[in-house]
Amino acid sequence: MKGKRSKGHLLRFLMAFIVLFLGGFVCEIQAQDSASDSISTPFRKGRWLSGLNGSFSSATLKAESTENLISNNAYGLGIFTGTFIKDRWFVGFNIFAESSSGRGLIDRETEALLIGPSATYYFLDETYGSLYLSVLPGYLRVRESNSFEFENQVFRETFEGPGFGARMRLGFAYVISDRIVLDVGVGSTLAWVETTFSSDIRGNSRNQSIFSNSTFFTFGFNVLLDEFFF
Repeated sequence: MKGKRSKGHLLRFLMAFIVLFLGGFVCEIQAQDSASDSISTPFRKGRWLSGLNGSFSSATLKAESTENLISNNAYGLGIFTGTFIKDRWFVGFNIFAESSSGRGLIDRETEALLIGPSATYYFLDETYGSLYLSVLPGYLRVRESNSFEFENQVFRETFEGPGFGARMRLGFAYVISDRIVLDVGVGSTLAWVETTFSSDIRGNSRNQSIFSNSTFFTFGFNVLLDEFFF
């Protein structure tokens, strides 16, 4: 009788232990699920985002008075890194270089370098990605060289100087495995530059203020990290 009683107590103890274990396991799963539900976005506070982004644009114009085609092609490449100060709020530091060329009545070659901070807001709280809006203001350095033919002679003009530039982008960022971010979008660039202008025709140089704006397509390959590299 004592043996059967001790075996019954042991069986009830094992059953109680299994029930408590399973109950605790289920509670833990529910707690993890609720935590993941409350923070579903991959763009979480404290994470780092680093990567490459590029842009390109192309345009062709036709002047009716001369029947000449004027083409312009531009491409750029930049690197950046930064952190999320709040969920879906990103601030970073950027270096972006752009080159463009134009052909037509005047052949034009332009190089620009933009350095500055950026701020990005991701609108959606979803695991797969989000629509975003990004603004990058900063220091701009531009150099432009033009050449044209006049009375069978080739003349050259150059513009070079510093200024202020701003790039605004609207796009969609697609997230793979909570780590890789691929983004595409469209954007616009505004630039105010104080340049030194020199020309073969005038034979002297002078200061000139230039304002320009342009639109472009943009793409990027980025990596999300829980901690910075260093």
